[in-house]
Amino acid sequence: MTGKVYFISGGNRGVGYEFVKQLSSNPENTVLASARDVSKATELQKLADTQGNVKIVTLDVGDKASIDALDSQLKSVAKDGIDVMISNAGIAESLALAIDTSQQAYEKHYRINTLGPIFLTKVLYPYLKQRETRHLIYISSIAASIGAQLPFTTNAYGQSKAALNYSVKEISFELGPENFVAIALHPGQVNSDMGKASVVAATEFNPATMELFKDIKLLEPEESVKLQLENVILKLGKEQNGKFLDFQGQELVF
Repeated sequence: MTGKVYFISGGNRGVGYEFVKQLSSNPENTVLASARDVSKATELQKLADTQGNVKIVTLDVGDKASIDALDSQLKSVAKDGIDVMISNAGIAESLALAIDTSQQAYEKHYRINTLGPIFLTKVLYPYLKQRETRHLIYISSIAASIGAQLPFTTNAYGQSKAALNYSVKEISFELGPENFVAIALHPGQVNSDMGKASVVAATEFNPATMELFKDIKLLEPEESVKLQLENVILKLGKEQNGKFLDFQGQELVF
């Protein structure tokens, strides 16, 4: 199978790192992975040192200046274009009631989870246009589904991911005529640092949610990424453009 060029934001830990690891295991692929502070991304650096098909770039998706500076790095590592963008970087740091959540918390979540992926897409757009694949994968969450509203608050996180989903729908019909395919993708409840912290925070905020979480199978990052790749990303086609899918390839309600 002919390899592709992948760009993965937040490629230094959790699900993002697993995407880098699994996609780069195919030596025909080139994987461009971003980290906010490359000096602290030790595992990612080790991978890049041992595998010549992994390239690291500096990117903070919550900082517009950092996103704008990305282009100068891509000119050398992605001069022949990018096939697939996996917008993975995000945060989940607010579970307070909607009326109690601070303006700072709202703005931080929207800046990183919603606006960051949009501005990242703008920077990557000319590189994706150089290739025929043109796939845009936005890592979202079941918490973003308004139609399947979870029976507990996810507040700034859920809101910002719902806004991301709305943006994915817009991008899907705006860029669809140019043969882009854009989807929102729920990775499952992942046993990553962020996933575990979210469960702990949710149950501390509302102990009744413990009952809900006990029947949810936590996926290890390796398993989540394997399923996302096998069931969705590696078989993505135009018929999925604009959809909200889970790691099993099932369509979710926006």
